[in-house]
Amino acid sequence: MPTITYRDAVGKAIQDCMRDDPRLILIGQNIAGYSLKPLVEEFGESRIRDTSISESAMVGMAVGAAMRGWKTVVMIAYADIASVSHKAIVQSAAKIHYLTCGRLQCPVVIRLPIARFRGHGPMGNEVAASWFYNVPKLNIAMPGSADEAYWNFREALQRGTPTLFFEDRSIHTRKSEISANNPGGKARITRSGNRLTIIAAGRTAALAEDAADGLAKQGYGAAVEVVSLGFIKPLDKETILNSVKKTGRPLIVQDEPPWGGYAPYVRCLLDELPSGSLAATPRIISGADEFLPYWDERPFLPSLESVMAAARDVMS
Repeated sequence: MPTITYRDAVGKAIQDCMRDDPRLILIGQNIAGYSLKPLVEEFGESRIRDTSISESAMVGMAVGAAMRGWKTVVMIAYADIASVSHKAIVQSAAKIHYLTCGRLQCPVVIRLPIARFRGHGPMGNEVAASWFYNVPKLNIAMPGSADEAYWNFREALQRGTPTLFFEDRSIHTRKSEISANNPGGKARITRSGNRLTIIAAGRTAALAEDAADGLAKQGYGAAVEVVSLGFIKPLDKETILNSVKKTGRPLIVQDEPPWGGYAPYVRCLLDELPSGSLAATPRIISGADEFLPYWDERPFLPSLESVMAAARDVMS
């Protein structure tokens, strides 16, 4: 399959899924007239639906469509705005399968772009995933490459439960080749190494790959292994534990503040390893416990330099 950007990979996943399943529809604000115009030309406005500016209504429509046998992709402008539709996501989308004793499913994917490094300040760049971690049966995807974005999206639509699909716009133009097979929501080893495992998702997974490549040029060779989680809920425990068991040194990187995110859970997961498996204390690098300012977000988030420095420290 071709080498394409992250953004185009999501678009290709939507297009391919719509071709495969005539009961898949898209809803969002101004999508038929602008961002998805090529899909309108192929599938028609009956399957690409423009909505009013009401995120809670959009998710409610998706749940209603799911109850009638449709699959739905909901396009929300920014991840932060998921707060507006929180009740519809938690009380309706996530619970409908349980409340109907399994008679109804909710195959809904909600796209939640993170507007990182675009000057949106605290109103457009929250990761927001940890707002939903404690909701049973709610999947959360955070792919770190075009390949992951394509297959995670397709995997999300194959599940009968709703998925929040976080995509960081700062890696929208990052390219990778699309592999031939769906890994089924498993985490991926995107760099192979034997002295350190960096565990990350989304933007930080791409950052970890760059750090591994940079350390290799600094004389560390193939020391750093990178585990890109893809789905941060549920987590692929097996891949994480096998990698850390091999290297003995874990470094977990996330953009979320230290009080939430996947990093604390991954850190607790490492306690399942046999005694003596770790050669170094697990390290977490996270975003600051601050709202991100308009003028410069970089001091408040993990950077290539901070990840490389932490990796060298853990390996020393």
